[in-house]
Amino acid sequence: MSRLPQEIIVDILTYLPAKSLIRFKCVCRSWRSLISDPQFAKLHLKRAYEDENMNRQRLLVATDPLYSVDFEAASDGDNGNALVKLPYPNAESHNDSFAVGLFLGSCDGIVCILDEVDNVVLWNPSTRESKKLPGPSSFLNKDFSTGLGYDSSTDDYKMVIASSATATGSDQIMVEVFTLKTNTWRTVQGSLSGITLGGRYEGVFWNGALLWLGKQEGGAAHDLDVIVPFDIEEEKFMEAVPLPNHFYTAFLSISGNCLCVLGQLKPSGSCFEAWLASEYGVETSWKRLFAFPVDKLYLDCYSTEMWLTKKGEVLVDNRGCPGKLTLYHPVEDARKLLKVENDGDPFYDSAIYTESLVSLC
Repeated sequence: MSRLPQEIIVDILTYLPAKSLIRFKCVCRSWRSLISDPQFAKLHLKRAYEDENMNRQRLLVATDPLYSVDFEAASDGDNGNALVKLPYPNAESHNDSFAVGLFLGSCDGIVCILDEVDNVVLWNPSTRESKKLPGPSSFLNKDFSTGLGYDSSTDDYKMVIASSATATGSDQIMVEVFTLKTNTWRTVQGSLSGITLGGRYEGVFWNGALLWLGKQEGGAAHDLDVIVPFDIEEEKFMEAVPLPNHFYTAFLSISGNCLCVLGQLKPSGSCFEAWLASEYGVETSWKRLFAFPVDKLYLDCYSTEMWLTKKGEVLVDNRGCPGKLTLYHPVEDARKLLKVENDGDPFYDSAIYTESLVSLC
């Protein structure tokens, strides 16, 4: 390997999973320096997003023990590598206990966690690096929407908490923004005219914006009508975009480089649909992928995460059915169940993340 040009070595290493690269830091000093370089971490992450053959998406399940689920491996029948137990993150000391309460956001392999004693912690499950954040002002006392995103203009990660309750009852909404480089929170004011955010909801980061589901004023009581974007760089709300259909319940996720919305349609919620968009804006063009009767899937108010595999299967985390993850193929009408151990709270949370080497320093 030493006879190869450095750029060839770098290119080869970007194809490898984070777990292997962390072990390879012990090969020699030059490899340790290379793999620890933030620029290499960016190249490695870029490869994961651009190469369709890569399989670095995981479902992080806040059971006890904590699990990382490779749902693509499960889809391919590789059950031996589908479920991996992880140690709980510990941002303060190696002797203190730590338990996950809620996932507040995920971006580039970094996951934001609210623990059981209301600490906010950033964690990279691949590198095991964690960082406890200073507490925000008072978001825990209100309905709130959260998310984690990347500001390419400053090369910084931002945690966002948007409170759907205001003291004045106006269109103004309080938004708290944490920046990793400054390690501080600040408050910015936003406006959502005629739109209500969908309560405690973890936003999806896509194309420079955090996306939440919202309800347009005047709609039916349970309809989710619009997607509400928050520009990470400008730190302001953008114009809401209508959903491709009226959903009774819905989830946002990313499939490849496209935005995906999955959920039950009104009025009765008896039909389940999946839609895809490659570009985002007021004139967003949506494509319906499939539809099927909702009784093909076990769904309830506790279902917390949905995703599409490369084979077109729907991943559903039914935390209301403890320890059960479902992969459903709508064309073949085939179902696979993945069971995880859980000695903790049966109503656990979950989040999608990308395996990466991104550092919190």
